[in-house]
Amino acid sequence: MSDSLLLTGATGFLGMELIARWLEDDDGPDLFVAVRARDEAGAHERVDQLLSCLYEKPPAGAGRLRPVRGDLTAPGLGLSARDRAAITRSVERVVHCAASVSFGLPVEDARAINVGGTAEVLSLARGIADLERLVHVSTAYVAGRSLGVFREGDLQHDASFRNTYEQTKHEAEQLVAASTDLPVVTVRPSIVVGESDSGWTSAFNVIYQPLRAFVRGHLRELPADPFGLVDIVPVDHVADVLHAATFTPAIGGTFCAAAGARAMTLGELVELISALLHRAPPRLSPKGDLPQRAAIFAPYFDVACCFDDQRAVDLLGHRAPPTDDYLAALLRYGRIADWGRRPLTRQAARARIPVAA
Repeated sequence: MSDSLLLTGATGFLGMELIARWLEDDDGPDLFVAVRARDEAGAHERVDQLLSCLYEKPPAGAGRLRPVRGDLTAPGLGLSARDRAAITRSVERVVHCAASVSFGLPVEDARAINVGGTAEVLSLARGIADLERLVHVSTAYVAGRSLGVFREGDLQHDASFRNTYEQTKHEAEQLVAASTDLPVVTVRPSIVVGESDSGWTSAFNVIYQPLRAFVRGHLRELPADPFGLVDIVPVDHVADVLHAATFTPAIGGTFCAAAGARAMTLGELVELISALLHRAPPRLSPKGDLPQRAAIFAPYFDVACCFDDQRAVDLLGHRAPPTDDYLAALLRYGRIADWGRRPLTRQAARARIPVAA
């Protein structure tokens, strides 16, 4: 696995998990890492900051990182002529993780990043002579408010979207699906949470906001459907799918990195969290208020769609772990890190994984 790879979105949670995996593999790829920065020195500084989130001391494999300055909203991704030439000459695989994950952006702003940026990545990929694979990271929530089962081969639908993030990720995936001249694979994660063993995360959002409110005693009522599906998936499983999608020969199409049929209902999840915390569960009701920072995620508490993940299961040979296997680890790390106020490096969090008796 010694060929070169371009990764966008390296400073995001999923990008960092992938970098750690590849750096810790002695035979991992050389990594061109595209980051937003004012200049080349700024790009190196951002990658150094990324490494400081992962490690107390970077591994020897960090020497395989090559920071490049890039911008999803700039023509040609804002790459310098030198970096573009190096990428098109050396890279064999592209993994496009970069996106705006803000749920509240105006649609045109979200579109400029998520759709325009994807178009620029596709254009760059077409200039890579020896391109083996382009992996596009989408989201399972391109399904919008669809009902029933949303299959990995599904994309077109008439359902509405909860926010501009879902809408523009759907539009971006349409661009990718139309790029039949490229060796494209799409991976659709659901709600990505911390590592299943350490609980480590760099992003305390979506489920973490109401979870923190509950742990701190601020959430006695939750305006949500107890039968709504909450499809959460640990980041290491998503990284497993992405790694396989990037390096497995002769595959294409879409793979959903999700809990799938194992997704809990909100009622089941609330009961499990309450049992782990030894406290009474909040009342589930169509009325009530969430704390302000959590309210934006309320639409994900009444999901009536199950994400098919059979192609991903076949690719890996196993499913994502069930939620009750790792929820305690998420809670433990949340408390240790004070819900993002005192974060640990990934290395430090992994050093604190409890040893089984």
